[in-house]
Amino acid sequence: MTALLIALFLLGPAAQGPRDLQIPNEIKPLRIVPSGSVIPVSLITEISTQNAKVGDGIYARTVFPITVDNEIVIPVGTYVNGRVVNSERAGRISGNAALTINFQTMVLPSGLTIPIFGSLGGVSGATGQRRGEATVEGDSTKGADAGAIAGNAGVGAGIGGISSGAKGVAIGAGLGTVAGVAQVLFGRGDDLVLRPGTTIEIVLDRPLEP
Repeated sequence: MTALLIALFLLGPAAQGPRDLQIPNEIKPLRIVPSGSVIPVSLITEISTQNAKVGDGIYARTVFPITVDNEIVIPVGTYVNGRVVNSERAGRISGNAALTINFQTMVLPSGLTIPIFGSLGGVSGATGQRRGEATVEGDSTKGADAGAIAGNAGVGAGIGGISSGAKGVAIGAGLGTVAGVAQVLFGRGDDLVLRPGTTIEIVLDRPLEP
């Protein structure tokens, strides 16, 4: 009897049979998030067509919990990483600034890193709109260009009127228009800037799974 007690003491828990494996909530395996799900994220760093280069990193965090069957599978604050695929500055005569971005991986609080395959949904908090599946395009500068031409024409007309009457008004307006056109031709349109806090929706093209 004494020998049996000593053997049980030495073997410890191994002699007491199997136990249920308990997995803490924070490291439970990720449940599959179906394609078509929308994951809103907020940018952590600024991206601008003024200096963005292909391959530059993009860093964001989720701003809304994603649930599957009433269980949170992607909590708020989950990190999402991506890359700049293309950066276009506005042309001197036509064309708007545009950024093409691609979110590639998600890092869960457990440390698990999983790939993302998705396209862009809505973009809020930025001056611009979505173009295609992965591009954000800046607003057109046509209105500002017309204003620059008209403004210069008005200034030229005023100066011409002071010096030479009606004929001077016409000449001054013409010179002012030329100056306005030159300003448009030799100047660039506005850069597109996605500032920290800009919310971008990622729409999953494939299920998100470990």
